[in-house]
Amino acid sequence: MTLKSWTLTLLLAVVIAGCDSLGSSACEITDLGGPVATNTSAAIWLAELSWREVWRVGGAGEGEALAVPADVAVGPDGSVAIADWGLAEVVVVDPAGEWRGAAMTRGEGPGEVRAPAAVTWVDANTLLVLDLGTNRLTLLDLVSRSSSVTAVDPALLMPVVMSGEVGYLSLQPDYTVWVESPGLVEGGWEERSFVRWSPDAAAHDTVARSRVSVPSGVALAAWPRSLLGVGAETWVVSDPDGRYELEVFDRDGTSLVRFCHPGEPLPLSPAERGDELDEELPDAWRSTLGAAFAEAGEPRLPPVISRIVVGADGRIWVQRDRPAPGAGNRHGVSGAMHDVFLPSGRFLGSIRLPEDHRLLEARGRRVWTLHIGSLDESSIVALEIEGL
Repeated sequence: MTLKSWTLTLLLAVVIAGCDSLGSSACEITDLGGPVATNTSAAIWLAELSWREVWRVGGAGEGEALAVPADVAVGPDGSVAIADWGLAEVVVVDPAGEWRGAAMTRGEGPGEVRAPAAVTWVDANTLLVLDLGTNRLTLLDLVSRSSSVTAVDPALLMPVVMSGEVGYLSLQPDYTVWVESPGLVEGGWEERSFVRWSPDAAAHDTVARSRVSVPSGVALAAWPRSLLGVGAETWVVSDPDGRYELEVFDRDGTSLVRFCHPGEPLPLSPAERGDELDEELPDAWRSTLGAAFAEAGEPRLPPVISRIVVGADGRIWVQRDRPAPGAGNRHGVSGAMHDVFLPSGRFLGSIRLPEDHRLLEARGRRVWTLHIGSLDESSIVALEIEGL
């Protein structure tokens, strides 16, 4: 047997083991129309994986200030663009972690921003930035420093701005903007929608709707709802009832595959029952949360997942841990467990991020995270998975 055929045989054996190993029953797709992928709890990745820090910027680094990083994007060569909401800057870091400084600074003129909320790479030398402060998209050529702007429909972003809470927000290289739009509240429930818009679209396109439990005006993550993850070429939406079932679409909205995983939801934490709320929360907020728990009771079944990240390579990272009551979830949970899937829906394995790290972007075995230090200082960190 040649080395090539031996390797192929081994790979097939690993994949088959991941699908049919003893004691690992497969999940079931609720609607069998179209391409589907069913998984078991057996993984292709080895169980013993660890993290190695490659580089970090920001934090206490001299001349590398970060205030409130809202979004990061990884370019074709591994360069990283950071949209910092707090500083009103867009910073570029080279593939080796060298700080290249601000590509965009505070202002309302050409190539300037007021509240950068999302960023993506159009190509190796061009950034596209969504600025909530000026309600526009800016295309910036990093070589010539030339820029052009495109107005965003105010009706898309105004509900988000008026709510005072930026939930899900994403940007694709083809100028498509994705937002989680708040809706009407009735009887402790809010109708929320995931909406996409592009300059050449005739109208906003609602891709998913779900009811969010918001007793006393507070959204509770322990109640099932639809979740969205957007990559450069694909987007993924989860089952609104909280089942571990997701559907992958291409840019045109064509369904590529639906896949499932037999994971079980984590039990409610003491904080989710209202027993051990974060002591650092303001008293008024703690009181509001207490009233919300009393009004909502407990869900029949908590959701299995709480966040979806589509990496730069199209792999799908699914966060299992839910955010604590009162904590935002735009950047995920610190030190969260993630299940990782190929774009085809095939399960690769699970891995937990280091403590105080939140997943922002991923490509292959490398991920980029937001690290919050003991003094609340923000860093962007490149980590690499070891053991694959």
